[in-house]
Amino acid sequence: MTATHTSPQTNRTAPDKSAVLELRDVVREYPGIPPVRAIDGVSLRISTGELVAIVGPSGSGKSTLLNLIGTLDRPTSGTVLVDDVDTGKLNDSALAGLRAARLGFVFQQFHLLAGMSAIDNVATGLLYRGEPRRLRRARSIEALERVGLGHRLDHTPNKLSGGERQRVAIARALVGDPAIVLADEPTGNLDSTTSDEIVELLHGLHDEGSTIVVITHDRDLANKLPRRVTVRDGRLVDDSTEVVR
Repeated sequence: MTATHTSPQTNRTAPDKSAVLELRDVVREYPGIPPVRAIDGVSLRISTGELVAIVGPSGSGKSTLLNLIGTLDRPTSGTVLVDDVDTGKLNDSALAGLRAARLGFVFQQFHLLAGMSAIDNVATGLLYRGEPRRLRRARSIEALERVGLGHRLDHTPNKLSGGERQRVAIARALVGDPAIVLADEPTGNLDSTTSDEIVELLHGLHDEGSTIVVITHDRDLANKLPRRVTVRDGRLVDDSTEVVR
C-alpha cells in the first residue's frame, strides 16, 4: 500500500497517490563510442496493488530497468518516482534509506544466509529499521506464516527445499511492508511444479494488496500474471492485461 511513512527523503510530488511507481521518459546510457542506450525513453506507471510482469529476452534492457526501478542505478535522463518520491532529488544516503524502507527484493538465487534460521533470515530485512529484536522476530514469524512457512520457522536453508527457500526470500521482502516488491526471475531455479506454487503464492499476496513487479524472460510465467509489460531493445513495446492462468 502507499505508505504514510516519515523519513529523510521527503521530495514528494503532489499527483495521483495511486501511482506507487512511475517512470517518465527514462533513458539510461552507458559510455562508449557511440554511447550504448540500454533504456530508451521508457514511461511506465504501476498502481498500488498491481501484480505486473516485465518480460523480455536477454539483452532487452529489463535488467537495467530493474536496477532503475530498484534505485540501484540512476537514469541518464528522465524521472523515476517511487512511492511519490522523486529519486533523482535524493543523495546516495537518502536513496539507500528509501530503498531499505520502501522496496523489497526477491532474487533467483535466494541469497539466504546459510547459518541462520528462516526467522533470522527474514529478520535481516528489518536490520536498518532500528527495531528491537523481539519486534523483528514477531514480524518475521508473521511474514513466514503469510507465505505458508509457519511450520519451518527454525529451519536453516540447507533443511529447506528450493521452493521453501524462495518463500523465505519472499517473506524477507515483505516483512518491512514495502511499497513495491521486485522479484527478479523468482522461479528461475525451481522445477515446474514448485514454480506454479510460487506463482500461486504471488497471486495470493497480490489478492491481499501487495504491489509486486516480476522481472522475467519466461513468457509462460508472465502469461500467468494480470499485467505484462514487454521490453525489447530498451523500449516498452507492449502492455497487456489479458491473464492466462
